[in-house]
Amino acid sequence: MHRALALTAALLASAGLAANLSGVKTYLNGKLDTQLAGTAALTAAADQYYQLARAANFDYRKLAQQPQARAALQAARAGWEKASPAYEDIEGIVAGVESLSSYDLILDAGTSAEAGGEAVVPFDLRLPNGKTLKKPGNLFGVNEGTLWGTAPAYSSGVAADLNGNGKLDFGDRLPDANVLKAAAAELHRQSGNLQRAARAWTPTREDVFGALVANVPTVGPVFFEDWKSSPFVLGTRSTRRDFVVISRMSDLSGNVRSWKAMYTGLSADIKAKNPALDRQIQVGLNDLDTFVAKLVSRERTRRYTPEQAEQLQREAQNRATVITGRITQAAALLGLRVE
Repeated sequence: MHRALALTAALLASAGLAANLSGVKTYLNGKLDTQLAGTAALTAAADQYYQLARAANFDYRKLAQQPQARAALQAARAGWEKASPAYEDIEGIVAGVESLSSYDLILDAGTSAEAGGEAVVPFDLRLPNGKTLKKPGNLFGVNEGTLWGTAPAYSSGVAADLNGNGKLDFGDRLPDANVLKAAAAELHRQSGNLQRAARAWTPTREDVFGALVANVPTVGPVFFEDWKSSPFVLGTRSTRRDFVVISRMSDLSGNVRSWKAMYTGLSADIKAKNPALDRQIQVGLNDLDTFVAKLVSRERTRRYTPEQAEQLQREAQNRATVITGRITQAAALLGLRVE
């Protein structure tokens, strides 16, 4: 029996079937478990904050004096800061797989109706007070803008020393409790929907190659462009509402890890056809991972100038372009066509 199972596994691997990509799904599901734990904590804290605000008749000046309100907001932020990086670690998979990609628009990439464009989110946000926010933008962004006050429309406008250090820092404003409650609940609900869709998904080589070819080229036009307009480069001159709490370089680092996890499931098939090409792709992804990790580390002690950011963007995009070309070549080697 054991010999028969081993033979079956070997045949599946040599045929390049879904069993060869089980690690991709394991990686995805593990990160989603972490994301859901974060959104659950965020939702519980947002509900607590809402109840405190309601008990105070939404008098935010009175609420600012309550230690329980400040503690609830600290817990809500911690939940968001747990969930967001977990999602960034799988965004490359979610955004690149057709059956999952709509969730990337909803959770992290979609724009508001006000901003417009081709990526407007497909949902409205109904608040407990009966008001509706029409297509407010992606849910991680709405929650970020609410929790840290970068979206004035979602803030009470009342200052509060949320971390208790005796001064007013970035984000020291009480959020609108109605917006926070609704946004947190919807983020948790949609994260759960993504988790169910991910569990139902059976990875194919076409899926994984397609996700890689679609995502690796976004290094420059998405991640670096967002980073260049953020406080991590522009400081107080930045007017961004999102991607201001966690650097886009950290987000990119998470995405590169997801690309490496995806490629691991393809490597054996490519190595069997062209060992040198397989090695080039692996080295390219590892080098890109190291390059971005160094930027993340250096950001802790310095700020890059816009000119330096431009130069780094060019270098990173050149690396990504080479990797994408080699992955496309590998797909063709296996007789697969990717868009």
